Amino acid sequence: MSFMQAVLDYGFMQRALVAILLASLLCGVLGSLVVVNRLVLMAGGISHAAYGGVGLAIFMGWPVLPSVTGFSMATAGSIAVLTKGGRLHSDAVIGILWSFGMAAGVLLLDLTPGYNVDLMSYLFPDSVKPAPTLPLSPPASIF
Repeated sequence: MSFMQAVLDYGFMQRALVAILLASLLCGVLGSLVVVNRLVLMAGGISHAAYGGVGLAIFMGWPVLPSVTGFSMATAGSIAVLTKGGRLHSDAVIGILWSFGMAAGVLLLDLTPGYNVDLMSYLFPDSVKPAPTLPLSPPASIF
């Protein structure tokens, strides 16, 4: 028996492989659309500002995924509202909200009493352990 056969005998490894394959297909398609439509700064700004949602969720004791989703939607809406009139340039607004979201997340996590969880787990999720209640990993199951 080869090493790969032995590894794939475990159910969690099979789920991780399926989650990684689906996420790679989804990210490849969406990433190409983002680059072609010149929305790289927008995508980076919203995704990094979402860290403020992580900090808010942990500080308030809320579930992380809905909080991050709401914070990201609020960031996208704020970018749209602030740049609609043409008074502010979109790259400046995105940069400001990017910095604000990251700073708010770090500040709220620092102010959370008794919080000692590894922050890297929110920035770089573990693909070997997809959520047991979801059929795939959270990013792949949203779409």
